[in-house]
Amino acid sequence: MHSVEKKIIKILEKKKIKFSNLSALQGDASERRYFKIQCNKTYMILMYDNNKKNLKKFLKVSKMLENKVTVPKIIRDFREEKVILLEDFGNTEYGKIIDEKNKKKYYKSAIDALIEIQKFILKLSPYSIKEFLRESDLFFEWYVSGFKNKLKININELLTNFIKKTQDLPQVFVHRDYHIDNLFFLNRRSDHFKCGWIDYQDALIGPCVYDLVSLTQDARVNVPKKVEEFAIEYYLRKNPNIDKELFIFSYSIIAIQRHMKVLGIFSRLAKRDGKKKYLSHIPRVKKMLISNLKKNEFSELNGLLINLIKNDGIE
Repeated sequence: MHSVEKKIIKILEKKKIKFSNLSALQGDASERRYFKIQCNKTYMILMYDNNKKNLKKFLKVSKMLENKVTVPKIIRDFREEKVILLEDFGNTEYGKIIDEKNKKKYYKSAIDALIEIQKFILKLSPYSIKEFLRESDLFFEWYVSGFKNKLKININELLTNFIKKTQDLPQVFVHRDYHIDNLFFLNRRSDHFKCGWIDYQDALIGPCVYDLVSLTQDARVNVPKKVEEFAIEYYLRKNPNIDKELFIFSYSIIAIQRHMKVLGIFSRLAKRDGKKKYLSHIPRVKKMLISNLKKNEFSELNGLLINLIKNDGIE
């Protein structure tokens, strides 16, 4: 038994929580750990995070989202012991149930939930230019090596100017990690509540296009072009007041920024943390990044980035 599991068992015993079947779930790209436990006849999810600040953020955002979209109910809050007990959504994770025939149905449900939460004004920090650049800088820190600093400065100047334009879109709740591993389909619920969310603790207020990009240009799975086009068309049809031309431009620049960030994160996971499984997704992310850069308005940025993308430092 791992030390974290021993620690969790001690915490539950101290809190007099009677449980059985503590089993680890496959983790995400963070240090956060998830377990499924059974208390009497009820299954719950136990979230353990060594960083109490992250747990506090999770609880804060959960409260904001409560009754607006579907997030797991907080069953017990042991934040001082770094543990939260959550509602279990079951085995209906999008990544497990999506196939070629039902993709549009599930993506539509996920977009309905986004559209709903974007109606609310929530008190969260803004997604600043500084934060966007901090993320894309992970590309330089971990994915490539041997580049000249002047090149990075030029790339960041272009990115800054492009990202500034996305601020003219509606600024709304941004989940920041809105992909199929963080979504569940709950058929017994109604309307947009059918789509359940997890891992939203890093939420900010940013451009309305961001989470749609995360969903339809997913680093972990291939989303068919027809499904991507359907998702964009459906979102815009439901938001007729949005400037379509600006939305499509912003979709591409957010995709570029996000794919740079993801290449950096996946490389860091492999190089620093020994999590080599994320390397299998890098060819997909590279392909999507190059595809977005090929658009005419990004020709200068493409010229600066293309050799760095192709000549990565991944073993």
